[in-house]
Amino acid sequence: MTDSRIYDLAISFLDGIGDINAKKLISYFSSTKAIFDAKIKELSSVAGIGEITAKTLYASFDKALQLAQEELEYIYTNEIDFLCFGDKNYPFRLKECDDAPMVLYYKGLSDFNAQKIISIVGTRKATNYGIDFVETLISSIASKYPEAVIVSGLAYGIDVAAHKFALNCDLRTWAVLGHSLEFIYPASHKSVAKKILEQDGCILSDYPHGRKIDPAHFAKRNRIVAGLCDALIVVESGERGGSMITANIANHYNRDVFALPGSINSSYSKGCNKLIKTNRANLIESIEDLEYIMNWSDGKPSSLQQKLDLISDLNENEAKVVNILKKYEYLDIDNLLRQTNMDNNILSLCLLELEFKNIVRALPGKLFSLKIK
Repeated sequence: MTDSRIYDLAISFLDGIGDINAKKLISYFSSTKAIFDAKIKELSSVAGIGEITAKTLYASFDKALQLAQEELEYIYTNEIDFLCFGDKNYPFRLKECDDAPMVLYYKGLSDFNAQKIISIVGTRKATNYGIDFVETLISSIASKYPEAVIVSGLAYGIDVAAHKFALNCDLRTWAVLGHSLEFIYPASHKSVAKKILEQDGCILSDYPHGRKIDPAHFAKRNRIVAGLCDALIVVESGERGGSMITANIANHYNRDVFALPGSINSSYSKGCNKLIKTNRANLIESIEDLEYIMNWSDGKPSSLQQKLDLISDLNENEAKVVNILKKYEYLDIDNLLRQTNMDNNILSLCLLELEFKNIVRALPGKLFSLKIK
């Protein structure tokens, strides 16, 4: 392990700052090591830090480095992997979120930049109505999109049901914990966590080892559930609670949010109905609603080529971009610049025109794909 990795990890152990200000420090200094080499005056020059916070930071440098070293030893001993915010493989969707965690600890196989990631959350006291919907939806997703990943929080009710049905359908599933990876809570879900790892999924957390269970941590982990996904689906929720918090966070992150409608007389549907009524969630009754809003294709021969063939007003640059994107599920802006050999401004205008023509879709992380309807 290089020194730089220790500094990357140590950022998360500094006193006086959270994830947002930690990113300001990284942006201001040339490297994470440079932060630990900085003096109080330099630290206080960073926007949002100030002299008092700078003194607190400076005083915690040695402690943070010691904790990072201890965490590395624990990671190696317990076969845990981790990603820091600056790492190439850090989830690109999560990286766009202002309060994304500086460190993600995880066990298992992970492709955090998978093509289709769906988070499913809901009440811990799920009814048969909610459970049956989750089973039907996940079965449909598995049938049409076997590459999809189901994300949830391994809690009672809807969460664990989503994990179990994903496993039954051979879909990968990720469990985001509200505590460190050294144990599973609730303990009755240990067998589910074990199967998740056995079936190429992963369990993850932003908490280092030794952190005790704290109700506030479960609310905080909801930002990861919301930030990792393309679409968040709320299945049964009261007007308050973790699922509603997650839905609000997902909306803040500009994710597509869906909610299952229910009876006006059911306390477990009041939250979902409110999300739909206040235009904070799309109504979902089946996979078709998800596909319509997300512009997903099931991989069957689509009308994309027919649609493109009918378009006669593509200029030379637009045609070049379209022909390149045909070869990929999606492509980032840097690769598009290299393959088109266009100037950045010209390519940006070209992509904008193709969006207006409903041919190209902009995705999080400066990614672009052909839009299929």
